[in-house]
Amino acid sequence: MQPIRFDGTFEAWRLQARHCLLAGLAPSEVVWLDATTDQTELFSAATDLPPTEPAGSLRIPRELPALLQLAARFRSEDRWSLLYRVLWRASRGDRCAMLAGDRDGSLLQRRVKAVQRELHHLHAFVRFRPLGEPAEHFVAWHEPAHDVLDLAIEHFANRMGGTPWMIATPQAAALWNGRQAALISPCPPTWQALARTTADPDEALWQTYYRSVFNPARVNREALLKGLPARFWKDLPEGTAICELLIDARNGDRRTGQAAALVGRVGRRIGREAPGVASSRPGISASGSPDRRH
Repeated sequence: MQPIRFDGTFEAWRLQARHCLLAGLAPSEVVWLDATTDQTELFSAATDLPPTEPAGSLRIPRELPALLQLAARFRSEDRWSLLYRVLWRASRGDRCAMLAGDRDGSLLQRRVKAVQRELHHLHAFVRFRPLGEPAEHFVAWHEPAHDVLDLAIEHFANRMGGTPWMIATPQAAALWNGRQAALISPCPPTWQALARTTADPDEALWQTYYRSVFNPARVNREALLKGLPARFWKDLPEGTAICELLIDARNGDRRTGQAAALVGRVGRRIGREAPGVASSRPGISASGSPDRRH
C-alpha cells in the first residue's frame, strides 16, 4: 500500500492522482494523507511520489474534472479515495463511475449536489453587520458544512460593490477591500471573535418586520427546515424568533392566520355585515333592498 501525502488542495491531489494512474496504482493500493489526516505510526513513513512521472497519457471524459473538483469540497474522510476510485475507473473506459445509477457514481453525484446546496445556503444566509459608526466595513459569521467559501467571493463582491467586507468561518476567512479579494486559511481566532460578536443596531427592527410578515396559517415545518436548516438559526437575526413563532402557530395562531397582536384589534370581518349598520356596498340599503336614491 502506497501512502500519498499532499497539502489537501484539489490541485495537489490532481497532480498526485495523475502520477498514481500512470504508475498503475489501483485504488486499493493508495492511501491519501492530506493536511488534516491523523497520521498514525502505520503511515509515519509516508513519502511523496518521485517528481518524475512515468511515460504515458490519460484519456478521461471531458466533464469529469469539474465533477471531481466540486466533490472534492465535500468534507469526508474518504473524499480523496472516492475521487481516485472514480478517476481510476473512468480512465479505463468505465463511464458508469460518473453516473447516478452506479455505486461510486451515485455517491459522487450526491456529494456534488450537497456542495451546490451548501453554496446556495451561504449566498442566502450570510448576514453582514456594520463595523463601526458610520459603517464603512461589514463582517459576517457563517459555518458552512463544506469547503465552498471561496466560491462565494465573486457573488458578494458584486453584491457589495466597493464596500469592504469579511466573512469569517471556523476554517477560513474571505476578505474584499473593494478592489481585490483574498482567502485566508486558517481564519485567525481574533477575526472569528470579531465576526461572531459584532452587533447589528438594526437587528430589533428586522425582527419586528419578520414577525409582522410571518403567516402562521401557512406554516409548513418540513418545508421550512428544508429551505432554512436549523443549524443556521443561531446566526440569523430572525433565528431567535422562529421557534417562538412556530410554537404560537401550533397553539392557536394558525386558526386566525394573524399574529396575536393583530387578532385582538377592533374591526369588521370581511363578508359579514354587522346588524343595524348600513352596508358600504353601493346600490344596496341597510335593509337589503335596492337603494333608489340618486
